[in-house]
Amino acid sequence: MSHGLGVAVREVRHVVDAFRAIRRPRAETDRTTLDGLRELLAFARAHVPHYADPRYDVPLDSLADLARLPVLDKATVLDGELSRFHVPGLTEKDYRLDRTSGTTGRVLEVRHDVAAYGYHGATVFRRFLLSGYRPWWRIAHIKPFPRPLRWFQRLGLFPRTVIGAGQGDARILAEVLKVRPHLIMGYPVVLRGLLRAAGPADLARLRRTLRMVMTDSELLTDEVRELLANGFGVPVYDEYSAYEVLTVSTQCDRGSMHVDEDRVRLEIVDDDGLPVPDGEDGAVVVTHFRERAMPLLRYRLGDRGMIVPGECGCGNRFMRMRVTGGRSDDYITFPGGHRVYTATFLSLAMWTPGVAESMVRQDAGGQVTVHLVPEEGRDFEEVAAAYRSGLARQVGGPVEVLFERAERVTLTPGGKGRFVESARARQ
Repeated sequence: MSHGLGVAVREVRHVVDAFRAIRRPRAETDRTTLDGLRELLAFARAHVPHYADPRYDVPLDSLADLARLPVLDKATVLDGELSRFHVPGLTEKDYRLDRTSGTTGRVLEVRHDVAAYGYHGATVFRRFLLSGYRPWWRIAHIKPFPRPLRWFQRLGLFPRTVIGAGQGDARILAEVLKVRPHLIMGYPVVLRGLLRAAGPADLARLRRTLRMVMTDSELLTDEVRELLANGFGVPVYDEYSAYEVLTVSTQCDRGSMHVDEDRVRLEIVDDDGLPVPDGEDGAVVVTHFRERAMPLLRYRLGDRGMIVPGECGCGNRFMRMRVTGGRSDDYITFPGGHRVYTATFLSLAMWTPGVAESMVRQDAGGQVTVHLVPEEGRDFEEVAAAYRSGLARQVGGPVEVLFERAERVTLTPGGKGRFVESARARQ
């Protein structure tokens, strides 16, 4: 059986299970997760060379015991022998290959076995249908690369037109308008550009059919969510995912980001890899416990986040989380060791008069340069002065910053906006 057909069969088979899972009592979800983690660890120890290490010879008597295992990250996987993370003997029909976007400057090829990908597909159906999406609604999907035509799209379901994200905003707008979409999907940076390019007549034309917007793969702050919702005039639903573990959490109609606890175990940890209390900020660590082709136990995604305490009123009983500051290695270090993360700069770009977008770079010597995209008709020097003032308020005093005019935020090869980049932070 080809992996395409194998995935399709499992997607259909697991849809009902995926919908039932979100209603399970907390004790049942925890028990199912612990069973999944035990099975994964036992499988990895027996079949994957990396996990023969004695550090993984740990009994999992409770979910808390997971923290006794080492934390992995992309650098550890890439700097070692990649084949040590693969199950030996698999052929291409046994797994699907994904590649990380290269935002960090290094690309990791990840194998997802057919069963894991199939269940993930069922949770994607869950995300769409719980949002209120109807399977016949037209989708304008703004991506930097083509997407394959899936089996259900051949049947006329989830009809999608992929629009290249590397084009200018005006060209993207023209192609989106041709689709007459019910749903627009894209990274927040591209959607903001789409709004800037759209005049009142364009927005009126879009709103005749548009019912919702979905974002993913890039930090979506509350301010940007509000901007998109007001600009497009429809609800905005976010997703948090990574190619290494696929979807981590999705947003419900109450605004909560629910973790896919029927697939992944989420931890928020400190610098020593130990879980922090719910409600506190830390590094995001995820284990996809259904994975077998290339298991990644306690994999640090490189983002900052927190677990939101309590249940949501939407009826989904899965735990809630928030991404709080973007990538944990995306920060600028100011004198005194003060770190300022992506979310702060996104907020400055949102609330500083005259700023359309901004990107901040710090060189190895510590010099910070802000690349500003001013709104049309605004004086660049005035906009830069306002930004400088806002930044001083954020860091508690004046800082030495250079400003350069830009026409557009540079996108990564994966199509995301890279808003903060520091050579000094990575030394």
